[in-house]
Amino acid sequence: MERKLREELKLEKERKTKVQSRNTGITLIALIITIIVLLILAGVTINLTLGEKGIFRTAEMAGKNYMDAQDRELAGLIDFENTINNIIGGTGSSSGTDTPDAPGTTYETLASVAEPGDYVKYDTGINSVGENGVVTFRVLYNDDTYGLQIISDKNVEQVTLGTAGKDDLTAFQASMNDYNNAIAILNERAEYYATSSQYALDGRCIGSVATIGVDGKFNAKNTEVEGTYSIPDGWTLPTGWTSRDTGCQKWRDTNYSTDQTAMQTANILTTGAYYWLASRAADSNLSYCYFLVRSIDTSGRLNSYGLCDVNSAGNNSYRYGIGLRPCISLKADIKVVAGDGETEETAYELGI
Repeated sequence: MERKLREELKLEKERKTKVQSRNTGITLIALIITIIVLLILAGVTINLTLGEKGIFRTAEMAGKNYMDAQDRELAGLIDFENTINNIIGGTGSSSGTDTPDAPGTTYETLASVAEPGDYVKYDTGINSVGENGVVTFRVLYNDDTYGLQIISDKNVEQVTLGTAGKDDLTAFQASMNDYNNAIAILNERAEYYATSSQYALDGRCIGSVATIGVDGKFNAKNTEVEGTYSIPDGWTLPTGWTSRDTGCQKWRDTNYSTDQTAMQTANILTTGAYYWLASRAADSNLSYCYFLVRSIDTSGRLNSYGLCDVNSAGNNSYRYGIGLRPCISLKADIKVVAGDGETEETAYELGI
């Protein structure tokens, strides 16, 4: 009996030992699995925090994007403000001809790219002219002698010279005055298209003195010659005349030829209508004294309009109204902000 009891106790002890060993093995496996899971979670956490698309990197990119957006918004507001100021101040149109105020942006100067004949959108600064003040011009000169000069592609207005009359000394006197002052009258009218522009240095009528000084102003464009033209001694004074002095200044200039040659070379001589040249001519023979102002006709030929004449029987005076082509001397640092100058549609757009 006692022996049997001992055997049962021994068996019970062996059973408990096996159970304890089995429980211990399960605990170690669970620990290893737990460690592996923790390592995986740690790797995921590190990647989410420090990786290329992690929290820190995402926060850094968000901050940079925010700063870039602020810069773009500020540049847009500045550009918008400049456009509004130009429109309100009358210095430009809503299409914009001023250099955009964008950081790091650079533009070529017109002087560095322009060739004779190129198209330019020139803002006269006069809203009643062209399209909100903008008129199409062509490059006439771009060199050291003449600087940067542009000429209107078409006649911009009509200028009338002279007074009609036959054997009318009052009408003759009026036409004589217009003949004597024709160069100054035409140049003064052309200057109108330069005085209000932020791009211009000076203006003149085509056909006058073309050279400029170091300041970009035209040299002696209004030069007139002293002295007057006299009726030749070979014929009798007409009725009503008491002197052989006609009062018309002696002048037969060839200043127009410089511009005429340049316009022919650039193929911009014709506008489809007659226009004045700021150039005069006087002549006489045994019957007449003629006093003329030069012009260009629709075919590009040199033409002259006689404002007055004296003949052996009396005198005549005439009145003519034809086109004006202003020639503008531009500032050397004017920039090109758009266009390539090849056509009227892609004309250079200017900016300061």
